[in-house]
Amino acid sequence: MIFTRLVTCRFYGQLNRFLAPQRKHKTFVYAVKGTPAIKDTVEALGVPHVEVDCILVNGQSVGFDYQIKGDERIRVYPQASHLRLKRIVRLKAKPPARPRFILDAHLGKLTRHLRLLGFDVLYRKDIADQQIVAATRRTGRVVLTRDIGILKNKAVRYGYFVRAIDPKKQLKEIIQRFNLSGRIKPFRVCLRCNGRIHRVAKDKVMHRLPPLTKEFYTRFYMCRSCRKVYWQGAHYEYLAGIIRSYIKIV
Repeated sequence: MIFTRLVTCRFYGQLNRFLAPQRKHKTFVYAVKGTPAIKDTVEALGVPHVEVDCILVNGQSVGFDYQIKGDERIRVYPQASHLRLKRIVRLKAKPPARPRFILDAHLGKLTRHLRLLGFDVLYRKDIADQQIVAATRRTGRVVLTRDIGILKNKAVRYGYFVRAIDPKKQLKEIIQRFNLSGRIKPFRVCLRCNGRIHRVAKDKVMHRLPPLTKEFYTRFYMCRSCRKVYWQGAHYEYLAGIIRSYIKIV
């Protein structure tokens, strides 16, 4: 027979955005069956594990593998830095100092903006959730998504739920979340394929240029992977405007 056990829960800070309305910003009683790992219980309530930094059970810091016994007081925090405890189990994996990203199929515009600023971003319009999980397990890329289900997969170590809807606001959010402002190097990554861009002589790409481009432009760049050619035309000014408007570059 599987017994139902009651626990008292409270989530703090931005973790409340993942909870049902009746559970936000308050202490509530929750029934669990058997003795599940606390990770499973937290995610059953809607909060992906990658957003959690610390869990206290009866005032003691525990890991995701802690098994619920019943009658516990559970407190879940997005950041543990402010807690005054002798021993704290930090649950949120610290992302790499130079993070590389993989984005879900719904974040195409964010992908373009991140690449514009020089960041390494894997993206495909038809990429499946299972492929994202496999890629982050294999390469250590940070998953950016608005699909909570992906972030609940235990294989996802580095992940973040993108809060904003507007791509430009999403860009500012990611820059702030991962402290990327000092790593911005615009126009280094191909917007089409994520390849590296390098300077190329005009005569090497002359046969691929529109007539007016041949006449008015002298500096050209090409992607090492897909061979797409770039120059500082009207579209360049539009992209540079995005950088000037939304990101402060020192």
